[in-house]
Amino acid sequence: MDTIVTLLIYIIALLAVSILGAYTPFIRKLNDGQIHLLVALSAGIFLGILFFLLLPEAIEESIEGGYSGKDIMITVMIGFMIILFADITIKELHKNKKHDHGECHEEEHKHELTSISAFIGLGVHAFVDGLLLATTIIADSDIAFVALLGMCIHKFVELFSLSSTFLLSNESKGHIMKFMLVFALITPIAAIISYVALNGASIDGLAGLPLAFSAGTFMYVAMCDMLPEAFHRENQEFKSFILLVIGMAIAAAVFLLLGHHH
Repeated sequence: MDTIVTLLIYIIALLAVSILGAYTPFIRKLNDGQIHLLVALSAGIFLGILFFLLLPEAIEESIEGGYSGKDIMITVMIGFMIILFADITIKELHKNKKHDHGECHEEEHKHELTSISAFIGLGVHAFVDGLLLATTIIADSDIAFVALLGMCIHKFVELFSLSSTFLLSNESKGHIMKFMLVFALITPIAAIISYVALNGASIDGLAGLPLAFSAGTFMYVAMCDMLPEAFHRENQEFKSFILLVIGMAIAAAVFLLLGHHH
């Protein structure tokens, strides 16, 4: 099968799984406490992906590309700091909006900012996923199929987690799903761009530093956005911790089942 046809089939599969993941949190109506517990589960999944999948893969790919440990860590830090800067900028731009809405909407407004920050940070990672999908298809069709299986699971939990975060902002279901559709399209668009740009070129070790940068953005979203939100309710901190651990266990299970899906 021609590689471009394979790429298009894989893109359709990823889109279907992504939309399913985004819609799953809407299947049952949840109260505020349950939504925060759902975010705790999602935060655990994100931490697991970061430490079991992203960072090890970034280190391995970067070393293969001839980069040092210092190069890798600097790139992770740059990714972290850029999303931190974006988060601060978003909050500054939204200050007037908060004042217009009044103090009674302050918590809802913070949830909205958390959702936007998560969208940006994970959007960077989604773009790198597109690069990875294209490079695996160009390199080896068998590896690409394993990569697709891993990415489908990864996309499901990623969209599930991002959609859960948006639930806190009290946006309408239709509005949230529009955001999720835009997010779901990032990886396919990046894959097509990367395929056109890299087809026929040498790709050994190419994904290393982009993965490290992506790990930095993922780190910020997981630790600075989702973790604080997961433990936002004082009367259910222990439950949140248990769900956090379960989320990490889910990510670990994916890692053990599929290994290096990139």
